[in-house]
Amino acid sequence: MEFAAYNLLCVIMHSNNNRDLLSSMSRLSAEAKKDQAVQHALAVRAAVTSGNYVLFFRLYKTAPNLNSCLMDLYVEKMRYKAVSCMSRSYRPQVPVSYIAQVLGFSNGVLTNEGSDEKESDGLEDCVDWLKAHGACLVVDSNGEMQLDAKASSSTIYMPDPEDAVAHGDSSLAVNDFLTRTSS
Repeated sequence: MEFAAYNLLCVIMHSNNNRDLLSSMSRLSAEAKKDQAVQHALAVRAAVTSGNYVLFFRLYKTAPNLNSCLMDLYVEKMRYKAVSCMSRSYRPQVPVSYIAQVLGFSNGVLTNEGSDEKESDGLEDCVDWLKAHGACLVVDSNGEMQLDAKASSSTIYMPDPEDAVAHGDSSLAVNDFLTRTSS
């Protein structure tokens, strides 16, 4: 049953073809549909297709088995869609602490002193992510970091991956090829 859930998640994350997803879902047995991992994968499908980023990141935190590893493939895209939506919907500002909590950068639960560090690490990770994606951040009168929603709605973008190479091999770059052939 675990691998049926992985199959569903792979189809959700890699295919824009609803026919593939419906085909995978129709092959599930009644027993498989009752499995916790499969139910989780179906809930992820619902969150992705509806663009419900809050539900997506709740499911991400509670993923059984290795479902969260497959969901990692979609986290960046979902965060981008969520911040784009927030910057168009909320005015004038959105607290970065709220964004960090909703988008899975922090768990939002403080239980001991060690959690304070985790919470602040999540906030720092969120600030770094927002800056890398062109968001406009401001500090309010209380000293809390805020997303300037109006300014960010036109500046936010999805950066090119830093580790991307042609066909997965850095030696296939055009300039490298031309240098080798001219010698």
